Amino acid sequence: MSKVWDAFVRGYHWLLVIGIAVLWWTAENGYMEWHLRTAIGVGSLLVARMVWAIAGSHNARFSAFVRGPKAVISHFKDLLKGDYQPGTSHNPAGGWAVLALWLVLFVQLSTGLFATDEIFFSGPLASLVSSATQEQLTDIHKLNFNLLLGLIAVHVVAIVFYWLRGTNLLAAMLHGKRELNRAPRLYNSIWGWLLAAVIAASAWYFWG
Repeated sequence: MSKVWDAFVRGYHWLLVIGIAVLWWTAENGYMEWHLRTAIGVGSLLVARMVWAIAGSHNARFSAFVRGPKAVISHFKDLLKGDYQPGTSHNPAGGWAVLALWLVLFVQLSTGLFATDEIFFSGPLASLVSSATQEQLTDIHKLNFNLLLGLIAVHVVAIVFYWLRGTNLLAAMLHGKRELNRAPRLYNSIWGWLLAAVIAASAWYFWG
């Protein structure tokens, strides 16, 4: 077993899972102050992960998991033929799924800043736009959450699919290790940790 995911990536992943669940629950039950606070926390996690994708450990960087269309097609061919071998980071298809999730999360968080129910709650930046724009962004915010749920469902299905093919993605995100034919390049950047710490501290300040 070789370590492929550092503590930062694993912590980010599970905190994000909790954060999205709390966002849904607080919105459904009308706890909008906590909804906003949780959104700030999730946004901070997302920004910190962006930093880690540039200055963090090797396997977590964009350069390690963002591949072109040919690599994605080749990955699926190998998977269907039974020739797939787990790598040291996200596979080519998984890499694009991660980018899609980040994009949808960004849309969700940014539209939430301007969203309003016109009665009890308005986002912190809602006053900067017209009521018509608020309504449009609120609609996008609601529809985009359904898209987010769809991506999460696809993610869960993919986990089950790869597990049936002999690759336990869930376990690797718990303990950080995976069976590999070659040793991974896993190292941490002090600058990545420093930037992540600054972002976390800033989020805590605004959250409080």
